[in-house]
Amino acid sequence: MQFFRRLRPVQALSFDLDDTLYDNVPVMIRAEQAGYEFLRDTFPQTAHWGIRDWARRRSHLMLTDELLASDMTALRLATIEQGLLAAGVSQAEAIAGAEQGLAVFLRERNQVAISPEVHQLLADLGQRYPLLALSNGNVNVATIGLADYFSLILQPAPHRRGKPHADMFVAAEKHLPALKPAEFLHIGDSPTADIFGAQRAGWQSAWFAGGLGHPEQFKVLPTLRFDDLSELRELLL
Repeated sequence: MQFFRRLRPVQALSFDLDDTLYDNVPVMIRAEQAGYEFLRDTFPQTAHWGIRDWARRRSHLMLTDELLASDMTALRLATIEQGLLAAGVSQAEAIAGAEQGLAVFLRERNQVAISPEVHQLLADLGQRYPLLALSNGNVNVATIGLADYFSLILQPAPHRRGKPHADMFVAAEKHLPALKPAEFLHIGDSPTADIFGAQRAGWQSAWFAGGLGHPEQFKVLPTLRFDDLSELRELLL
């Protein structure tokens, strides 16, 4: 564990989910494959596109639309719909196909295995702190068995932007109005969404270095970095 700022007293914890509490990479690989096979089989017009072609289209939308970049559900729907339109599918079919493709993707996307250690850590932390979940992803927190640990679960919605925008941090503060922003500690693996977002909201932040983020992506330094969730037990309990 490495500290970049003085850790002030913590009264509430918020967690990112994907690649912080569990390894989401193999889950996404399976889900992407299932979604791709559905589109290929249902819309032969797209058969000449591979998974990488769809990924490039999605990446382009992330770079050109700030709102889509922080809402993974809206991003995936827009990617499929625009791809189908580009392939010559009618608008009505493209809209329906995007919904169907998302449903196929989500069935695999929610097949997440949570380790006993994570369950125990959240249960123990929840005895001392209010726990919140702030995720830009579209995992169903109840389906993967984590919902009961959190008093509030926040994900992007039509009127709520994802991290690093302030929307979810503000909503969390309204949920616990007696706390000051600096009394929240947000824990996540993304230097931009999690660390920059939390610091800009006035929160403390803990960067999980075992996720997908890299040090060169930092816009601001976190309060601390850690390499294993067991270190949170030592620090916070």
